[in-house]
Amino acid sequence: MNFLTYGDSTAPTVMLIHGMATTAEICYASIAKKLSRNYHVILAKLDGHDPDFDSVFISLEDSCRKIEHYAKQHYSGHLYALSGFSLGGSIAVELLQRGNIQIDKVHLDAAFCVKFGILKPFCTALFTYGIRYMQSGRTIPAFITDSVFGKGNRSVQEMLFYQIKSESIRNCCGDIYSFTLCDSLRNATSEIVFWMGEHEPYPRKTARLLRQYLPQMQVKVFKGMGHGQLLHEHPRFYCRELLKFLKGAQ
Repeated sequence: MNFLTYGDSTAPTVMLIHGMATTAEICYASIAKKLSRNYHVILAKLDGHDPDFDSVFISLEDSCRKIEHYAKQHYSGHLYALSGFSLGGSIAVELLQRGNIQIDKVHLDAAFCVKFGILKPFCTALFTYGIRYMQSGRTIPAFITDSVFGKGNRSVQEMLFYQIKSESIRNCCGDIYSFTLCDSLRNATSEIVFWMGEHEPYPRKTARLLRQYLPQMQVKVFKGMGHGQLLHEHPRFYCRELLKFLKGAQ
């Protein structure tokens, strides 16, 4: 796993973790530059999602270990803030459960932490096929993407990292669709906010589950938005709202 940094290294540190089947640059390049005016920004480039490095995403645990090692090596194990989108949000929750690094503020955008049970193999195969279908240059019918990601939402296809390997997708889905919340999560002392679009059923379920462990967690719903839509289509607004959280001005 590689990391990109922006801004003054003496400023409060904010790490951004991108979603599945996209890249750190696609998700966060413009936002990172804006945040770097006030913060030292780190983009975590997840294995299997880096156009400059041939690799495979192994697991959430493997990603957490590498992030923890980087944070301990460069920032004494302390981050001012951590923001994770989709898969990145799931990784952020796992980091909270592990409790190996200190994080003051955690921003979860549409994290997936819902067990799919017996549907896990089917959903994994279906999602992997969907990615391969898009990689071939074809467009998934709107009625399918509308039902899963929100009406009129093309963000998932427009943000796609076309070089991602099927093995990485299967490994991501395998961990996300069997995510287990642990009692250790109750020990988290970070200030936490959970964002989701109005048309995101699984993040909504995740938020309900997380509130059982993190009653202090704030939840913010954005009307008319589907998965990744706010981040991709409205980056300036996204950045302004994120800055409010980082500055404690919510």
